[in-house]
Amino acid sequence: KEKPEFRIGIKCSYAIQVLLLYGAEYGAGLDSSYRHKNENRAPVTFLTTTDENERMVPGLVFISGDVTTETLILFLATVKELVEDVALDIVGDPTVIDGVLQLHQEKLIAAAHEVVETGDWVPLFFMIDKCRAEYHAILHVWPEACIRLCQFHVIQSIIRWEDEHGDPESQRPSLKRPKQHMLLYAFRGLQRAYDEETWDTEKALFLERIRTVILPGHKNRQAREAIIQYFERNWFTAFWRDLWTDIGLPPGHNCDRISTNNFTERAFKTFDQIFLDNRANKSIFRLILIIANEWFEYYRQWHPTHAKPPNKDYLDMWKKAYDVWDSGAGIVDMGTNEKGQCVWRVAA
Repeated sequence: KEKPEFRIGIKCSYAIQVLLLYGAEYGAGLDSSYRHKNENRAPVTFLTTTDENERMVPGLVFISGDVTTETLILFLATVKELVEDVALDIVGDPTVIDGVLQLHQEKLIAAAHEVVETGDWVPLFFMIDKCRAEYHAILHVWPEACIRLCQFHVIQSIIRWEDEHGDPESQRPSLKRPKQHMLLYAFRGLQRAYDEETWDTEKALFLERIRTVILPGHKNRQAREAIIQYFERNWFTAFWRDLWTDIGLPPGHNCDRISTNNFTERAFKTFDQIFLDNRANKSIFRLILIIANEWFEYYRQWHPTHAKPPNKDYLDMWKKAYDVWDSGAGIVDMGTNEKGQCVWRVAA
């Protein structure tokens, strides 16, 4: 007996207009989460984008019984249609623009006119994890889409490379941490290939580093070849190569901004921390209500309007906080409050 299908998309006009405003200029992130969202582990899929300050803003949300190419095509095709319909509405009547986006009205109207004139809304790129279902669904809806693999997950996979699925008969050796770092250093150089010529050059250099630096010596020949075969099967194929090297970047862009899917993953972390209070949600109906009534509205009410502080400011703040804590005199133990919670006060 086939299990019943469950699919629901959750939208609001703000989220659709945000995708229109930012998607073509700053790209989109696509990711799914299975953990702690509902009693059936039905995956929750976020489509997100970022603003000019590199802050995440939410697009639409999809909850389904599973994540397959077919279900994602249904979701993404609907998103595309909704954005294009909103663009047509804005061109016809700019007063439909959400009030919190009035500061961006001129840019949003220009984006709407471009979509109406071309008849097509296409994000600058899609950032995904190594998910074939996402890849095929995106290309089905946008045949010429630029798809990028999250560099964080690429590096993470390589650090754990001996656990990757490959040839079951290969004896892939484990690598100690220093060797893993050397492997990553060699791989980062390979990522900077930007055309076929530089790919051939960087690949030859990468293979030479594996043979002469990572595992030198006659006794390690089998281990070296196993490592090389891992990369040949998992990363050097025509299917994946252009998604993690600079070859696949949009014209005029580099990897400084287009590199990871962390903004989408951070969206899930924020959702779990703030909206689920770091607890496993059991009811899928409650989940839908939270997304529809609270998730979108949270970002709508506090739509980001300023840049994040530079990393140096964060580091200076952390250092100052550590110095206060480490002094032994900066934190005063105030005992417990009426709820039995420990309380501390930072000395003036």
